[in-house]
Parts: sequence; structure tokens; C-alpha cells
Amino acid sequence: MLEAVARLAVRSRGAVAVVSGRSLAQLDQMLHPLHLPLAGVHGIERREPNGEINGAEFDAELFRQLVSIIREFSARHEGTLVEAKPGSVALHYRKRPDLEMQCLDLAQTLSGKDSSINLMPGKMVVELTLAPLTKGTAIAQFMAQPPFIGRTPFFAGDDVTDEAGLAVVNAMQGVSVKIGDGETAAKYRLASVDAVCGYLESLLDVRGVGT
Repeated sequence: MLEAVARLAVRSRGAVAVVSGRSLAQLDQMLHPLHLPLAGVHGIERREPNGEINGAEFDAELFRQLVSIIREFSARHEGTLVEAKPGSVALHYRKRPDLEMQCLDLAQTLSGKDSSINLMPGKMVVELTLAPLTKGTAIAQFMAQPPFIGRTPFFAGDDVTDEAGLAVVNAMQGVSVKIGDGETAAKYRLASVDAVCGYLESLLDVRGVGT
């Protein structure tokens, strides 16, 4: 996959970005040795095409309180995992699906106490972010600047949080792809990550890709 993405970045003259809920630090570890434009934490962190790092402002004290409350909850519920990222905290319950309603109830209660807390459910995870940003806003920001401007966007994702990005790509008359099963706004579907890799490799065999 990394090889295919690297080749596409060269062929498209740099018009490849990764949009994710993970932090920039995590993404750089996963993508090493590639150094791509990135939108991390649903756009709260960004590395622009020119290499500049930007971040959305958020209430640091409110963030500290959220992390503390959710960590206390996790300590009482074995099998849950807390992931604190810049401006966002995620509560994973993949190992404890029986706790789904309790995790959602906690997140809904916390988000209801302050309008700056945004609730973002995902696959076996619920996330609270302190910036009104989504993968859709991140894609729109990339598409408004070189080398993306004027191109047809392509975005593929497998999580609930990817739907905002898929919707924006649809509005831009782009190519939106859902990976795996589940309801989606995507126009197309691929069965697995391996299928996505195969599709990207097939693009490289098409003469003129990236123009």
C-alpha cells in the first residue's frame, strides 16, 4: 500500500493526502518513510502541502477535564481503552461491545454539557472533539489549495467518521468509495483494504494518471 501511495504521489505531482482520525505523529509512524500532506484528528491537526503544520485552537482546560473523566470511566470498565489526541479523546470498546450503551451515554452526557464538545461515534469507539471539524472539512480545505485545486477528488474510507468526507467528495462530483459493509453515502464500494490497494495499483497502470 505504501509503495502504491508513494508512486501515486509522484505521478500526481504531490496531490495525495491522508485524512484520518489519528494524530499526525501516529500517521507519520504508519506512513514512514513517506512525508505527505496530512489531516489528523479529523482536521484538528494539519500538515499543508507546503509542509507547514497548522492546528485548530481548543480549550486546553476543558480537554484536560474530558480526558480525566473518560480515563476514570475506563479504569472502572476493564477492556475499554482511552486514546487522547490533540483536541480529542476517544473511548474504544471493541473488546467490550457489551458496554456500548454505557460508553455512548457517557459521551452524550459530556457533549450535552458544553456546546464546544462535539460527539463523533465510530466503529466500536466514541470520540469527543473540541473543534467543529470533520474529515469532510479537511478534504474541502485541501481541495481549495495547490496541488489539489481543480482536480477530481478521490476518497476511500471504512469508518462512520469517513461519511462526512465521502459526502463532501460527492458534492464535488468526485469518486467516493466505501470499504467493506455498511450503509454509506459513497458512490462505489470495495470489499477490503487489499481491494483498495489493488485499485490504486491499477490506476498506476493507466496511462496519464495524475493529470
